[in-house]
Amino acid sequence: MEYYFRRALDSIKASPAASGVAVASIAASVLFAGAVLLVSSNAYRMVARWAAAGVDVSIFFAGDAREADIVVVKARVAADSDVIDSRFVSSEDAWQFLADTLDRSAELLAGMDPSVLPASVEVKLERSLGDGEIQARLAEWRALPGVSDVQSSRSLGSAGNGALDVVRWVAWALGALTLVASVIIVASTFQLAAYTRREEMNLLRLVGAVGPVYWGPIVLAGFLEGIAASAIALALLFLVFAGVAIPISSELPVVSAALAFLGARQCLTLALWGAALGGAGSALGMWRISRWR
Repeated sequence: MEYYFRRALDSIKASPAASGVAVASIAASVLFAGAVLLVSSNAYRMVARWAAAGVDVSIFFAGDAREADIVVVKARVAADSDVIDSRFVSSEDAWQFLADTLDRSAELLAGMDPSVLPASVEVKLERSLGDGEIQARLAEWRALPGVSDVQSSRSLGSAGNGALDVVRWVAWALGALTLVASVIIVASTFQLAAYTRREEMNLLRLVGAVGPVYWGPIVLAGFLEGIAASAIALALLFLVFAGVAIPISSELPVVSAALAFLGARQCLTLALWGAALGGAGSALGMWRISRWR
């Protein structure tokens, strides 16, 4: 084994330009594949969290609603066993939430009377409820005294399930495109790298090297180049992710919980993919050169 590693390292040192090009091509392939995996996994995670959430219902009160009407609505909602959570939002609370959401543009609300925003009861229902059950509750709450309107996120939840399928198929399509592009680019690159090592390979043939003694060091060199390229690509991908995710998390805290870098298994998969590209590219390039010679 020491012989193979020593010969592989000597082969890399003997043609640094070809090895550099090979590492760069593998790193680009792994970086692109990692970017697709990172974006699709985060998009899938965010959509899944959105689709798996309970059904949100907003019960809005009319401007002339009495305190007694609000108490009745809150009691009726609290008595429902399918209600996960509920909270009362006054006009002042709604105005403050809007101001916090606008952040630097909050001055647009200057002079606005908080009473223009209706008070409401925000309700979260069990997601397992059917459309008929939800519609029945909405109709019941809409008929309560002091209620002006009732809105539900049920339609958004249905759209979320469809969005999961879209994200999944897009990820598979981009993954297949990445696979094909990586194989083509790396195969061409290692064909050039093998061509630059043809004298070394011919010399091994002259001294009677056959089998693993002949092709083993070259293929191992490709594996080592693939591992090095994968490490470089993952490091660059992490730096880009950190540079993008931190500002997004600070500006949009609601998505910060869903943003995450690739897991250990995903990183290992990319590293093995890079090593496989390097080894297979070296084997293919060497086979092409041997066939020509």
